[in-house]
Formats: sequence, C-alpha cells, structure tokens
Amino acid sequence: MSENQTTYTFEVEPMTCSGCTKAVEKALNNLGGVESINFDLEKKTVAVKTAKSPSEIIEAIKKTGKTAKITE
Repeated sequence: MSENQTTYTFEVEPMTCSGCTKAVEKALNNLGGVESINFDLEKKTVAVKTAKSPSEIIEAIKKTGKTAKITE
C-alpha cells in the first residue's frame, strides 16, 4: 500500500469479551485500509495500524454500538 500507515490506540467501551472484539474487528476490516488490529481487553483498548484517519476509525467502531476515543 502506498499510503502512509500510522498506528492509533483507541479506548473502546464497552469491550469485555471476545464477542466485543469480533464485532469491532469486523467493522474495521469492512472499512478497508486497515493493516493490523490488536486488542487489549484488560485495558479496553484497540491499536489500529491504518492509512485511515482516527475519526474514520471511531465512526466505524461507533457503528458497533460502542464508544471510542483516541488515547495517543
């Protein structure tokens, strides 16, 4: 991919189980332009390596019924 990839970390609520991560992962994969997705259930965060903007990632996560905010 020729676009610049950046890794962003988002705090996601609620995110308590593998079902939650699967829903978020599916939404992000459907968005396209996502190279990697790494979840930390204990911290309730997801790190996303992508060429998309943070706002595009947040909107995709919101479509799963969850809230998201960037942490870094």
